[in-house]
Amino acid sequence: MIAENITDIDLRKRALVLLNENLGAANTIRFLSMYNTGKLDYMQIREDLFKNMSARQVFEEAAIFWERRDAESLTLKEKRST
Repeated sequence: MIAENITDIDLRKRALVLLNENLGAANTIRFLSMYNTGKLDYMQIREDLFKNMSARQVFEEAAIFWERRDAESLTLKEKRST
């Protein structure tokens, strides 16, 4: 793979698309918050992540994320108690 010479903005957009496609919106935001240096433009990130999604789609994806997280948490608690 040959490295392209791209702008910082294009690099950020491509990275957000890849993260969102592979992790989903909720986990992408969670990941980004781990590395927040205070210089991120949250409004731009939000626009990039959700530009093709309706409010209902964002809500549904968030609900699925929290349901899975809660289920995983319960499974871990059950494994620890046995």
